[in-house]
Amino acid sequence: MNIILQYVLAISGFSLIIIVHEFGHFIFAKINNIFVEEFFIGMGPKILKFKTKSGTLWGLSAIPIGGYNKISGMDREEKVPEDKKDKVYYKKSFWVKFSVIFGGAFMNVIFAIILLIIFFGMGIYAPLNSIDYIEKNSPAQIYGLKVNDKILYLNEIQIKNWDDFSNNVKKYPGKEVVFKIQRDDKELNIKVKLGIKDGAGYLGISPKIEKVKLGFTGIIKESFKLFSNFIITYFKLLGMLFAGKLSFSQARPVSPIGVVNIFQQSAAMGFQNFILLVALVSLILGVSNLIPLLPLDGGHIIINIVESIRKKPVSKKAFQIYSNIGIIIFGALFVIGFLFDIIKPININNM
Repeated sequence: MNIILQYVLAISGFSLIIIVHEFGHFIFAKINNIFVEEFFIGMGPKILKFKTKSGTLWGLSAIPIGGYNKISGMDREEKVPEDKKDKVYYKKSFWVKFSVIFGGAFMNVIFAIILLIIFFGMGIYAPLNSIDYIEKNSPAQIYGLKVNDKILYLNEIQIKNWDDFSNNVKKYPGKEVVFKIQRDDKELNIKVKLGIKDGAGYLGISPKIEKVKLGFTGIIKESFKLFSNFIITYFKLLGMLFAGKLSFSQARPVSPIGVVNIFQQSAAMGFQNFILLVALVSLILGVSNLIPLLPLDGGHIIINIVESIRKKPVSKKAFQIYSNIGIIIFGALFVIGFLFDIIKPININNM
């Protein structure tokens, strides 16, 4: 894949994540009968546009990166046409407003899960129960195991994959066991006295690694396993950062330039890896958008909660102060991330 195509893919992947997020807000606004004034792909001058019967202006902007939609009533100061005054965001109930705001993160999560299913559906590289390498002077070499032998049983325990082999060998440190192996077209029984390594049984082999196809159940299981592990790790790292257990340089912010650079690197490693990275970044964007600061979705959720408790709108001054705090924090993070991405760009091969 040439470098130009890699960057086209990188920008497209980054943009698609943002568009999916904005579409989440859009679809929940439409479901709840809130007027959406505009939905545009890209930034900058509008070069292509058309209006649907519902009154929403759709289009394409000159710079094809990201996208946005404009939901009527998100800004209470804006002028709303008379025929749309019952379809504005701020007049809706707490739960309706919450669903519209949360819809962006929700769609990012759904999008990520779909991509993870596609990723695992393409097959994964996994260690097999066949021998690829034998350590010198190891029990495997001493007792006559050979490269390409396929391990079928350890004593009476069936070995279906490398995890089966590894987990069961560890149970017999220094003990004599019987391996049933397949060598060419023959099945052989070989007695082996296992060694001891770190207090566990040890044979001294490495497995063959091959791309294997997962069944439907396996694809779904692995997709949700990776999804849940990633979310748990994200919040653990966030907690470690705030607790001072993770340095700022390790958890450094990344600017859009850095994100596109990371996407380009993943595209260079193959389309399947690119799909995985888009899925993970979509998850990060969705979850990070719930941080309780404006202009992020989490900040709008906090405003909705406060207004619901007070039974009246937050004052314009309070909203502006809260908004400015977020702008200053994220502005600083953007500048720091940009400088890091120029001075010390991320190399995913070293991660």
